[in-house]
Amino acid sequence: MVSVVTSYSEHVKRLKSLLIKAGIHIEVDAMLFRTGSNPGDNYMSVVTRILVKGRKFVDNSDFQKNFIIKRQIPSLSRRQLYRCDEAFKNEISAYNHVIPLLKQYSGKDSPFPICFFAGHDSDGEIIILDDLKQLGFQMKNRLDDMDFEHCTVVMKELSKWHAASILSKRTNPDYEKHTSRLSEIVYCQEAEHFYKQIYNSSINDTIESLNRSNTDGQLTEPIQKLETFRNKLFDLIKKYVTEGNNSPTTVICHGDLWVNNIMFKWNSQGMPIECKFFDLQAMRCTSPAFDILHFIFTSTKRSLRDSHLTNLLNIYISSLHDEFNRNAPSEDCEAIKELFSFEMIKKEVFKYILYGLAVAMWILPAVTFDSNNIPDLNVISEGNTSPKEFKMAKQLTIEYHSRIKDLLLEFYENQWFSVDVEFQ
Repeated sequence: MVSVVTSYSEHVKRLKSLLIKAGIHIEVDAMLFRTGSNPGDNYMSVVTRILVKGRKFVDNSDFQKNFIIKRQIPSLSRRQLYRCDEAFKNEISAYNHVIPLLKQYSGKDSPFPICFFAGHDSDGEIIILDDLKQLGFQMKNRLDDMDFEHCTVVMKELSKWHAASILSKRTNPDYEKHTSRLSEIVYCQEAEHFYKQIYNSSINDTIESLNRSNTDGQLTEPIQKLETFRNKLFDLIKKYVTEGNNSPTTVICHGDLWVNNIMFKWNSQGMPIECKFFDLQAMRCTSPAFDILHFIFTSTKRSLRDSHLTNLLNIYISSLHDEFNRNAPSEDCEAIKELFSFEMIKKEVFKYILYGLAVAMWILPAVTFDSNNIPDLNVISEGNTSPKEFKMAKQLTIEYHSRIKDLLLEFYENQWFSVDVEFQ
């Protein structure tokens, strides 16, 4: 008889069946369930950590392993409001079709956790993943500074993933078949009404914060610049993200690369040596610039960007070229490096720089929220079809106001607002 210690609703017999499908043939003696994420770290799914103890069928040796189980959130209204069904479907497609394809080009060290099962059972959608914690990975405190060393590790890992995508696209005849299983969940017609309001709400929060901080008039002109993007910003970003879908420089992007979706491993001196990415709901094919901008502007502070933005781009590009040198066909290597040149990557990053502003205004409330003041998303979602009143935190924090002020001054002082934003 299996010993079960749990306050969760997972059905043990069904889990055993799914583990067998994943090639894990054991006699289960015990399962211990506990929460798989901290409060506020995950709002698109329910994450459970499960410790499985038993004996292997093949030799009767002991088996003990942790798994992560992702399920849909039970609130139907919340799922509809935040398009969780579409996100979960996209993540299942990523694990079943895209990750296996690109593993052929990225070596044994994938930047993502091992997926044992992604699909459906009688309880609905389910994803079973390796528990990165048992491999020595931990999440970094989202309020701590993301220093240059951690950013370097992320840029190098991201470049390996993008390089695998590029090589697969150029050499694998099944690339289009697999990537066609991905669906855009944000910048698409079905989601446009919802996310336009999210963008407008983030602009409103930003301007309200800047007005509070504008005691000496320093922020008057940056506020005026931002005002011109009301009701236009979503359309601009949608154009950016989707305009290059068929470009030869398109890659498979993570789509939501920020501090909450990254785990690090450190050496004995406390220096980061490796990282893994997870939560693949927004995976899409687009310019590599969007993953770079998403991470840098949501997960770092201005002081680091002022000192190291160019350095980080150089690290990314140099690592990308190293991957080409190692893994690209010799007759094609120089052509690939020329296509993904230093100049091209930097040009794309600064062409789409306003994406960094947009996603930072959207995500910074989640990065900086007070963990003791988390809103009940189920209550917010009930009877609500609009995100206008949605707040990631009930009260925006001092850290948020400081970072949003620095962000807007950064864009103003670098003249990054000067783009064509004429929309009808």
